[in-house]
Amino acid sequence: MKETTAELREKILDTAVALFIEKGLENVKTRELTTQLGLSRSHIYHYFPDWATLCLEACGRFAQRDLQVFTRDIEQLPFTERLEAFISSYLPQEPDAVWQLYSSLWRKATTEAAYAQLATQLTQHWQALMAGIIEDGISTGAFREANAQQVARQLSAMLNGYADLLIVVQQTEAREQAINDLRAFIKLAL
Repeated sequence: MKETTAELREKILDTAVALFIEKGLENVKTRELTTQLGLSRSHIYHYFPDWATLCLEACGRFAQRDLQVFTRDIEQLPFTERLEAFISSYLPQEPDAVWQLYSSLWRKATTEAAYAQLATQLTQHWQALMAGIIEDGISTGAFREANAQQVARQLSAMLNGYADLLIVVQQTEAREQAINDLRAFIKLAL
């Protein structure tokens, strides 16, 4: 059965993401993608106006799926464990390929407006998820009264700051200290 236009387009994006995770966003070329898919270069550009657009859409698709999977994975956990899941997710034991892809996306966001817009949207979605967890935790009595939006922004900023540090300082002690600091903040704030 022949793939529909939408299915082939999604397959191109998904294959690009897989290559970005394997080799790094900056290291993948159109030729590698066409080889992997068994398609001609012109065929790919029938679906995307240029390589930059394809890369941006692939990164957006990857990040949206990551958020959806994370949301699904934590939805049954108690509220405090959901926040712990944020910490573990943001601060893995070592920089893995997915973490590196996010890092590449953020680097591009410093110089390219389209990536900056994507990074801003992603940050807003993750903070909204975190704020929702906090609000629900407050409403059930799991957390004390607080400004959920503000705490989510603060916690997000702390997570991102520690993640930046841990990319450079890949020591177990540094990660443990970051986690302890974040837990202390949550205890103070909520």
